Amino acid sequence: MLEKYKNCDFGRCPRVHCHLHALLPIGLHDMPRQSTVKLYCPKCEDIYNPKSSRHSSIDGAYFGSSFPGMLFQVYPQLAPSKSSERYVPKIFGFKIHESAKLARWQDKQRMLMEERLKDDSSTHNPTNTTNNNGSVTKTT
Repeated sequence: MLEKYKNCDFGRCPRVHCHLHALLPIGLHDMPRQSTVKLYCPKCEDIYNPKSSRHSSIDGAYFGSSFPGMLFQVYPQLAPSKSSERYVPKIFGFKIHESAKLARWQDKQRMLMEERLKDDSSTHNPTNTTNNNGSVTKTT
């Protein structure tokens, strides 16, 4: 397996900032017939679906969910440094200001809250409650 990793037999990471780093096979589950094999990039620590159709017939449990971790425990010199490079969105060469991201997030949260309130009001039924003085009031 070490030679296959060194020869990039399992493919290379599609992420630009990983600079075509070699991938390793990994299973998402340790129990058989749960999912097919996936590919793990140790540089960005992300999991990808394999492009090759030959991988679609291989059970992920064959490699297990701990194979990459065990490989780098045995061969720590092969463990790559983690990629700290991140894509920074820009418009005409200028970074997008943080407040713009915040405004988009707030708009999304507002829409989600409005949808939840709308759903709650349509499913909420009025009920009768009894006050301390014994009178009955209708609440919604």
